[in-house]
Amino acid sequence: MEVQCLKVKIKPGMTQEFIDFVKDMQVNKMDFVYETMRSENIVVESIFLEKGEEADHIIFYTRSNPADEAIEEATDRGSAIPVDTESIEMLQKTWDSVQSLEVLFDAGRLT
Repeated sequence: MEVQCLKVKIKPGMTQEFIDFVKDMQVNKMDFVYETMRSENIVVESIFLEKGEEADHIIFYTRSNPADEAIEEATDRGSAIPVDTESIEMLQKTWDSVQSLEVLFDAGRLT
């Protein structure tokens, strides 16, 4: 499994807009979310909110199966899935800076 954890600083005044976007995806666009996850070989995707006095951050965690050539080729071509386009626009609008966090431990059960 491949694991990624990012700490993302949200631009000032943009936290609620980002939260609303995520909640809308959960309610109205999960088919697109799952399609995107399948195309990127992601098995877990979680977003956590950390409220701060100076800035708000999200912690963005993903776990994926090792990519095979077909998935890498699809990723290289870019996605035409609508939620991807919307997500990219929202990230550009709301994310200020991104820091990759070191994964010290991650365990998953094999079924």
